[in-house]
Amino acid sequence: MRTERILAGLTLAAAVALGVPAGLAISAPPSSQEAGPACALPLESVDTLSQHNVSNPDTAADYQIIVFKVQADMRITVSGPYPDSRYFSLEVYDSLGLPFTENGLGSALADYRIAPDPGSVNPWQHQAPPGGRFTVTVRPDVTRGQVNTLPLAPAGTVAGTSGSLYVRMYLAHHNPAQVTLPAVTVTLGGVSTRVSACPSPSAAAGGLVSAGKGYTAQLAKVDNALRAHGGIVPFLRGAAAAESTPDINDAYLSAYYNPPGHGEVVVIRGKAPTTPRGSYPSPWPAPGMDLQYWSLCNDVLQQDVAVVMNPLPGGTTDYGCRYDTQVTLDQHGYYTVVVGTESQHAAIDRIPGVTFLPLSAADPTGTYVLKFRNTLPGPGFSQAIENVPANQNPASAAAVMGPYYPRIAFCPLATLARGGPGACGMSTTTS
Repeated sequence: MRTERILAGLTLAAAVALGVPAGLAISAPPSSQEAGPACALPLESVDTLSQHNVSNPDTAADYQIIVFKVQADMRITVSGPYPDSRYFSLEVYDSLGLPFTENGLGSALADYRIAPDPGSVNPWQHQAPPGGRFTVTVRPDVTRGQVNTLPLAPAGTVAGTSGSLYVRMYLAHHNPAQVTLPAVTVTLGGVSTRVSACPSPSAAAGGLVSAGKGYTAQLAKVDNALRAHGGIVPFLRGAAAAESTPDINDAYLSAYYNPPGHGEVVVIRGKAPTTPRGSYPSPWPAPGMDLQYWSLCNDVLQQDVAVVMNPLPGGTTDYGCRYDTQVTLDQHGYYTVVVGTESQHAAIDRIPGVTFLPLSAADPTGTYVLKFRNTLPGPGFSQAIENVPANQNPASAAAVMGPYYPRIAFCPLATLARGGPGACGMSTTTS
């Protein structure tokens, strides 16, 4: 069966806090069929970040995007195997890039809520290997409680208005190139047409336009905040902006900082939420698990909000993201992530219990934003970012999250190496 690579680098993640725009807006790609999508956009982020490193992508996330124009009789059917991944979802967005509810039915379905086809098993509902099949329909006539159904657009949407459908995966267990994308079929006027994959990133580019509106003014706002806070704005939660296509199962904290001084590093410490081990699907919610996934990414705060991407000798690349199972924990379940230059990497790795996260070699003097992502919290995890008010107040985030709140500070690397995070003012207790 034919396989295709899937997109992570073109995701329009939640706009960074303090109002910085997401960086991209969706427009319908060129099409010989006025109403239907020309193609789906399947691109795999790690291989295409050099061309599509925008909107603070998480490098462990992969996407397929279908852009369409709303029609009264349009139906979109998504059908295929459950992917071999940690997390999976489908979500429809309106013309502003926002999720919505129509007639009591929300526009998103997470993995464990997607019912299997007859004779198949959903591996997020029952312990089973990946490969069972599902079918989800996007349609204009929806009612509360419908199974495997998503609304096409909010009530009152004018025909011809753009919308989009995102198929998301985090942590594909094997190479994403080996993951079979679901089939997408569009039905108009009783005629069904299979939507093919765009043949190349350049062919898909017609569906994306740069937004970046108000960036200069917003960056000035961030710079003022950094000056007021000594070069670091602690982790806070801001509201998602229009055109950001946020995943309703994700929530973010953002921290802003100027590059550390000579011989210094940035230290981030907090208690790690528990997540499923490995990246195979497993039933969710799960006893003893706080989240389905979490990650920390370091981004350069330029107009496109690009994740750090440093070429290394031998042709490899050090990306500025670390997800849960890549992060070292101490005996009490706490992490210490240290942000530094590639030249400091070896010295940081020699410090027990720390995880290195790179500064950009290409933009060493720029402003940075750290994104801490929580995905799909379990019902008993009250300290999840989802419960933090989106009021851009670090104190509010710390009050809700307690020990799970990520503290951040500058620290001389020699001090950290000699005395550990406690010498940098970071608590080493379990409370």
